[in-house]
Amino acid sequence: MGINAGEGTKAPCRAACPAGVDVPRYIRHIKERRFDLALSVIRESIPFPAVCGYACAHPCEGQCARQQYDEPVAIRLLKRVAFEEGGREWKERYSSRQPTGKRVAVVGSGPGGLTAAYYLAGKGHEVTVFESLPSPGGMLRYGIPGYRLPNEVVEREIDMIRKQGVEIKTKSRVDSPEKILECGYNAVVVASGAWQGANAGMETDNARVLDGVTFLKGVNSGDPPKTGDRVVVVGGGNTALDSARSALRLGAREAVILYRRTRAEMPASPEEVSDALEEGVQLQFSTAPVKVLENRILCVKTSPGLEDGSGRPAPVILEGSQLYVRFDTLIIAAGQSPGGDSLGLPSNSDGTVRVDETLATVIKAVFAAGDVVTGPSSIISAIAQGKQVAASVDRYLGGSGNFEESSGGEKDGELVEEAPRGSIRPEVQKLPLKQRLGGFIPVECGYDVGKAVSEASRCLSCDLRNFNVAVDFSVCKECGYCGEVCGLDIFKVSGSFNPSGYKPMVAAYSEKCVGCLRCLMVCPDFAISIKAL
Repeated sequence: MGINAGEGTKAPCRAACPAGVDVPRYIRHIKERRFDLALSVIRESIPFPAVCGYACAHPCEGQCARQQYDEPVAIRLLKRVAFEEGGREWKERYSSRQPTGKRVAVVGSGPGGLTAAYYLAGKGHEVTVFESLPSPGGMLRYGIPGYRLPNEVVEREIDMIRKQGVEIKTKSRVDSPEKILECGYNAVVVASGAWQGANAGMETDNARVLDGVTFLKGVNSGDPPKTGDRVVVVGGGNTALDSARSALRLGAREAVILYRRTRAEMPASPEEVSDALEEGVQLQFSTAPVKVLENRILCVKTSPGLEDGSGRPAPVILEGSQLYVRFDTLIIAAGQSPGGDSLGLPSNSDGTVRVDETLATVIKAVFAAGDVVTGPSSIISAIAQGKQVAASVDRYLGGSGNFEESSGGEKDGELVEEAPRGSIRPEVQKLPLKQRLGGFIPVECGYDVGKAVSEASRCLSCDLRNFNVAVDFSVCKECGYCGEVCGLDIFKVSGSFNPSGYKPMVAAYSEKCVGCLRCLMVCPDFAISIKAL
């Protein structure tokens, strides 16, 4: 008998997705080779299934319950398969809407702005997107190199948004949201991004020094700067990795990344770090820049200290550890901010636009979303903000703000046996190294249908499982073994003592349980019980 996924537990992967994509449901469709339905399920939550299939940070995989047994399901790659194999019979999510007569302007055509435009157009509002650059896409087009996210994929996604009735005006810079309102628009969404690169606290008045955003924009615009033989990059995020890998593709003989922390603290995705190392990028950890000279950068070595505000060990400078690193081109990719792209809106100390919980600014009818509000974030986070601001604007214009519609088949599903424990993810084919460095062809080849179906069978369908986990308060001796073996963070220490003087563990997030029973096997006090509901 099927269980209604909409009324049952919320799978950990879906809970971890900022946009709330119904992951188990679309993976079940892939398992059954119903790719059109899989694509439709994804489009219920986001307008960028292909973009996310190629370049999403996939926080969902970090919460995949399958890691209790072996490896997380390849959720991002399966999304890409749904896009590549589905769509032949897929019909647009929204049926024809009655025009509301309301006009909305969106400033910026990145993932946040286009998401807001897509959902608002689906509600019947007339939406115009203003983009200052020659082509739409924002950071999707200008900030992510083609070897990770091809421009033709971005184009296909944007074409679908245009088909929803969204008008996109490129080479159209907006300097003031108030002036847009004076042109007859009923609301404005500012989603202009965070395009100003940080200088890592150094003076950089040097023609050989670029910021990562400017460098990648030149690369993706077809007008890359000349790098010389040796490129040094400061930073540890994806922008730094993309800059170094792009430099090698442009002919640099060496690409060196300086990062002030250790590899464990790098914010860049592990996959990109591994690919960068394979392609010959050199990573120099625990190295902090101090001063830029003509063709050298003065650095100091560091060691991990106490945790800082980011939750990571703060780098501590080691005395007498100065060293010089030579460069032909220095790329600083140590952060970004909205800078002048905030359109003069009241801002916070870090330059981000000040908004309330609805993403409304202090100016009536003006809202903001995406990196201009959060600072540099992931694609999926920008999409989630775009959807949130669309709901707020729709309510402001008299609508319901509700976009929860289903077009991806029934939500009921049968809980069937999954692939046995110990099953691993199919290996992803990648371009040979020589072909990679010869241009910007996508490195990752993705899964074919057979591998996709096989990988989908590893999904545990957590949304169809329901367990009650309980810890006997009077028996538990707070050894913590259950929390150590549970990769789903179900167990927490309670806030009170039991009669024996211990603070027992409690199953704080019982709804995440998938019945792996690892906690039962390590509990010396037999204090845990698990019951299938």
